[in-house]
Amino acid sequence: MDKERLVRELESLGLPEKAAALYLVLLGKQRMGVAELARESGIKRATCYEYLDLLLKKEFVMRVPVGKRTLYAAVAPLKVLAQFKRQSEQVEHALIALSTLHEEAVHKPKVTFYEGKREIKRIYEELFSTVGDIATIFPPATFFESFTETEYDEFDKLITDHTFTSRDLFVADKFYKKIQQIRESNPGAKKTGKKLPDWFASNVDALIFKDTVALISLRDLSALVIENKDIAELFRNMHAFMWKEL
Repeated sequence: MDKERLVRELESLGLPEKAAALYLVLLGKQRMGVAELARESGIKRATCYEYLDLLLKKEFVMRVPVGKRTLYAAVAPLKVLAQFKRQSEQVEHALIALSTLHEEAVHKPKVTFYEGKREIKRIYEELFSTVGDIATIFPPATFFESFTETEYDEFDKLITDHTFTSRDLFVADKFYKKIQQIRESNPGAKKTGKKLPDWFASNVDALIFKDTVALISLRDLSALVIENKDIAELFRNMHAFMWKEL
């Protein structure tokens, strides 16, 4: 590879042309003083000092004390490569951190998957224990395949104690009346409910709360919790439309 091409390659690594030229001169020698380096490179001595400082900072060269003199030597190219790899890893970590900030800035949805009765119960407890408004589409019969009436009563008490309003659309199945009885035993909250048409069937409990949508498949006890303002607004509008039509 000719000298000009080597200089261009070093420039692509962020070295100015004269700094690259000095490094190439040093590569061909064991060590050199500034006067000799200036003579060999054709670069003025004062300019050599300027670019040697840059090369030292980027760890392309190193100082070699010899008596009272200070000489300079080129760092082996493989060591320079190792330095660039370390810097590349640092840049990668920084870009990952910046990507997290970017995702938050563009409202990228946060989606979490849950599985098992314990995790589903935790979702209910956390949502119902947070003050706010909640809207649901709820299938009583499928709920009672895995949960007891006592557990529903506990969840309903949480809603009574914490939520501002609860607007619930119920699937009209065989446990619809039982659900109403439990709700009536826990008065106090602004809980309102409507029965969905007989043809409406679902095994999924859909909960809309603030900027969160929880879709809980009660048949297989799994759930997706989506945290995103726009998605939550879409589900909230669909719920409002269904509520208005009933």
